[in-house]
Amino acid sequence: MIKHAIIIVFMFCAAIFNAQNCQDLLVSDSLFKPSENKSIPVKLMKCNLKNVDNIQLINANGKFILKITPKDKLGFVETGSLEIKSGNKSFYVKNTKFYNIKEENAYFLVDVLINYIGTLKEDGLTSIVFNGKFESKLAKDDVSQVKKMAKCFYELHKK
Repeated sequence: MIKHAIIIVFMFCAAIFNAQNCQDLLVSDSLFKPSENKSIPVKLMKCNLKNVDNIQLINANGKFILKITPKDKLGFVETGSLEIKSGNKSFYVKNTKFYNIKEENAYFLVDVLINYIGTLKEDGLTSIVFNGKFESKLAKDDVSQVKKMAKCFYELHKK
């Protein structure tokens, strides 16, 4: 009986500790949206990776944004199609803007729904393909990191 009580208390504490860790990963910041030419307050989680500089999941007043900053050169065209691969699933975005293309920290901003963040928590992000020919693949460790971050973000924002 005491063993069962100890196990239940341990599991309860572990659940609280895990939820607290996820909450600690959510950071208040601001995001400059070039399309609106203004900065907006956001809450975000960031994951630094090997093949992709970083991935951010962003909550901008209830709208979710995926920010991808690739390390690889993905061409010199500022606007094109973007395919985000998660295992054998793909998410396509037409006319995606590749911001700061001439800079070292070029990035994509993609509006997503919470169900896509659910896909990321299950399958991770395995690669991105820009304009159908420039691909940046993620290592297995990076895919795992994205899954963990997406799981935390999803749990904090699902309704």
